[in-house]
Amino acid sequence: MVSPEQVRSLRAELDAAARKAGRTRPALAAWLPAAVDPDPRSLAQVLGSIAGYLTVPGYSEVFAQAGFGDAVELAASGADRETLVRPPPAAAAGTVGLVGDPDAVRARIDAYTEAGLDEIALVPATAGDPGGERTLTALGPA
Repeated sequence: MVSPEQVRSLRAELDAAARKAGRTRPALAAWLPAAVDPDPRSLAQVLGSIAGYLTVPGYSEVFAQAGFGDAVELAASGADRETLVRPPPAAAAGTVGLVGDPDAVRARIDAYTEAGLDEIALVPATAGDPGGERTLTALGPA
């Protein structure tokens, strides 16, 4: 889970390292939580997945840089998962994932691509969207 801004930074670092090593630019991929037109259960699932990463080294810095330092600090204090799901605002889901109406999600995909992400692995929310059908259908081939 990363924001497009973080992708841009990672892309630049990878490209510089590849040039220095005389190698081909590596592909950059990310697994991103996705929920098109999420209902409250889908949104809670995405926020829950974010909560699970708030104390993981590397990810905690990502969330702090994305503006969710308070949630990271709460996680570091030992708060349980139920407590951690409450503080991140719904906007957190859209900051490090693909959440919103179909147009908003497509715009986010474009932002990730423009930032240098070569591949996106969708992790669809399935709570409130069995099998992630709504999300996968909305984002699949026309």
